[in-house]
Amino acid sequence: MPTRRSSGSGAHAAKSAIKKPAEITASLSPEILRGMPVGMLVLHLENLKDPRTFKIIDINPAAATLTGATLEDFRGKTLGDFPKLLKTPLPESCLEAVRTQEPRNLGEITYGDERIREGIYTVQVFPLSHDFLGVVFENVTDQRRSERALRESEERFRLLVQGVQEYGIFHLDPSGNVVSWNAGAARLMGYRAEEIVGKHISVFYPKDDVENGMPESNLAEASRAGQAEEEGWRIRKDGSRFWANVLLTALRGGQRGYAQLTRDMTERREREEALTRAKELLELRVEQRAAVLTRVNEELRVEIAERRHAEEQFKETLDQLRALAARLQSVREEERASIAREIHDELGQACTAMKMDLALIGHKITRRQTQLRAKIESSMRLVDDMIVTLRRIASDLRPRTLDDLGLAAALEWQGQEFEKRTGIKCHLVLPQEPLNLDPERSTAIFRIFQESLTNVTRHAQATGVEATLEIVEDQLIFRVHDNGKGFDPEEAKAKKSLGLVGMQERALLLQGEVRIEGIPGSGTTMILRIPLLPSAQARQGL
Repeated sequence: MPTRRSSGSGAHAAKSAIKKPAEITASLSPEILRGMPVGMLVLHLENLKDPRTFKIIDINPAAATLTGATLEDFRGKTLGDFPKLLKTPLPESCLEAVRTQEPRNLGEITYGDERIREGIYTVQVFPLSHDFLGVVFENVTDQRRSERALRESEERFRLLVQGVQEYGIFHLDPSGNVVSWNAGAARLMGYRAEEIVGKHISVFYPKDDVENGMPESNLAEASRAGQAEEEGWRIRKDGSRFWANVLLTALRGGQRGYAQLTRDMTERREREEALTRAKELLELRVEQRAAVLTRVNEELRVEIAERRHAEEQFKETLDQLRALAARLQSVREEERASIAREIHDELGQACTAMKMDLALIGHKITRRQTQLRAKIESSMRLVDDMIVTLRRIASDLRPRTLDDLGLAAALEWQGQEFEKRTGIKCHLVLPQEPLNLDPERSTAIFRIFQESLTNVTRHAQATGVEATLEIVEDQLIFRVHDNGKGFDPEEAKAKKSLGLVGMQERALLLQGEVRIEGIPGSGTTMILRIPLLPSAQARQGL
């Protein structure tokens, strides 16, 4: 620490006049120092010629808070420990205040280092004695930034207001007189600023509105509610009118006047009026169209009722036709059975009698009558052929196997006959248990099997047929599959094959269905599904 030399009683007197640091800080109340909201430093100058020797002997908590440091970062340090601070006016100002023993206001200093946060500080220094100094400072960074931001915001707002061309922005005094306006207001109203400033806003209202006190009423409403918005006609300088939307805002309840935003809504009003006229015209057309639609709807109702009646009649007719077809099918089967019996019994017996007569005649003639014997043998062969033919015809009409032995035997016989006649292998898979079906189902299944085999013979070009008859739950399912060339079911529907129609009708009469599945090159499958009667299900043990 630098020291000052002295001698004699003069030096002793001067030394006794100098206060010690503890005495200086004691003169400041610790409670006051700690409670001060501003930063406070107590400096002691150890070398009157060197400002770097200003030593911090005391500091209040606010100083640490404002600088973002701790008390230990400052206490006992000298200005020389803050190299950047030496480049500011603070050291020399402190030294000058000690020399002149007068306080100094340093204004704002921008400062920051590794201990002290960057900021703007207002600094004042005042002497406590000839080598002690007090430093008071505040951090005004946020305040200055806010003020700068406010100024910039006000400037941007001013430029924005002045630059707005689509909206008229007015500043009115508490009485409603124009104080200022923007370029948009000048363009909208047609007045220059010097022509309108100081005039009352009533100059923009039509005469009737002015007489009705509308300008004053709008100002009063804005003062009461804070804002008032209305739409109405406004008058330009040239006397022309426009439809305006006006938003009037009271500034501090009207004490600082009003801000008025005015927009030209004439085009929107014209569009709205045009839209209203179009809407009225549309409503008229809708009413007219509704009347037409009501009439058409009534006509459609009549037509729908007629069609529904026709459909009911058609359904009734279809049911009658199906009932008739069922009856004809039953009569046909009965006739076939009757004719088959007649052929088998009557003609068969006649042929047998003829054969017996011919055999008797053959026994009666002599050996010399060779020509007559040859005729008799030829006739007997013809009778045998006739008996075979009659049996075949009778079987085609109604195989006795179906009536005598049941459906399974009839299907096996039909498959064997098909195989003999065509040479196409026919394999049947039948249930092990007896098929106790009613005559109608047995006949329908047999005839559908016959028709399927006929289609295989005519169209399939197959080498094998497999038929499967099974009972699944409450249904009888019969499949007939061939390995022929296959076909397209949709194409078959388009051709309206009578054979397929006949099979489908037989199934429909028994509440069943026939489905034909065919893929070109992969054969054809006929699937018949017929529901079983409850009695048949009981007999099948279902």
